[in-house]
Amino acid sequence: MKPFHERYSQSGFTAVEMVVSTMVMAILGIVFLQVLNSGMILYAKNTAVNSAHEDAREGVNRLTRDIHAAVSVPQLRNSTTDANYTVTGSFAVVSSTPSGGVAPTAAGISFQNVVSGSPDFVWKDPNNANLIMINDNPNPPVSGMRLIVPFWGIEDDIQKVASSGSAKKSNVFLAGGGESTVVTKAPAYLSGDAYAVTYYTERVLYVVEGGTYIADSKGNFNLVSGQYVAVTPGTGQYRFEGGELHFYKQRNTGNNNGNGYFYWQFISTVARYLSSPQPFYIPLNSGGSPDTRYVGVKLSARNPGSTNRGYLATAALLDTQIDYRSRICLYQ
Repeated sequence: MKPFHERYSQSGFTAVEMVVSTMVMAILGIVFLQVLNSGMILYAKNTAVNSAHEDAREGVNRLTRDIHAAVSVPQLRNSTTDANYTVTGSFAVVSSTPSGGVAPTAAGISFQNVVSGSPDFVWKDPNNANLIMINDNPNPPVSGMRLIVPFWGIEDDIQKVASSGSAKKSNVFLAGGGESTVVTKAPAYLSGDAYAVTYYTERVLYVVEGGTYIADSKGNFNLVSGQYVAVTPGTGQYRFEGGELHFYKQRNTGNNNGNGYFYWQFISTVARYLSSPQPFYIPLNSGGSPDTRYVGVKLSARNPGSTNRGYLATAALLDTQIDYRSRICLYQ
């Protein structure tokens, strides 16, 4: 019979086994922490990328929708304005003629969209033979919009709008006096003669404003004679940060009274944190001349608000050409 203490003895880990198991646990802990840290880094990067993408994506979607719906040839515009944002003194047209075989770029692009409710039709006003009367219920125009009568080649900014003596119709007065031409051509109200189709359009503008140029040996711009000139990426002295894509509509300060001036009314901020100050251009065709059927857009964004763990993400979200689908305007 075995001694009592031998029957109930218990074995344990040796010192060597303890050292080995501790080292294994330490290695596994380090691997786990590395995986966790990599996941946090990846999350921080994705957050920065997604934030930059989201802002620019909204702007791109809206741009695409409106350019597709444009009914006039788009025009490049600069970002310079006067104190009152007057049409005559702000956002001047930039030539799309290539220089050295390269298409010029611009901060903005403008074009016309048809207003909801168009097309309409025009008559002589039965209560005043010197006035035109447009059937435009339930969407009368606002001064600053444009009246387009393609059949007679009439295109002009609306200076004044008044209710006519007939229900659901408006008397419209044009900045260039074009209504006097229309009235000589328009048939009498309900005369049975043919009438001309009319459209109300809005001249709209998308433009990159604000933002700052920051000294950076890897930037994409050089300061030349007080102007920031784009250069090959990575060879400049400055980079552009914090631009905003703004949306404007042409309006008149007279509020349909005919005594004001035309100006650009700020409507909304479409995208923020842009790093491309001049994203618009008119692409060139195979012959090297501007192809005005398209608007080229190179839009990038970097969101400084998403610097979790020190990461910034530049997202070159769009480098494409957007076509406009129809044209009813002879002039921009």
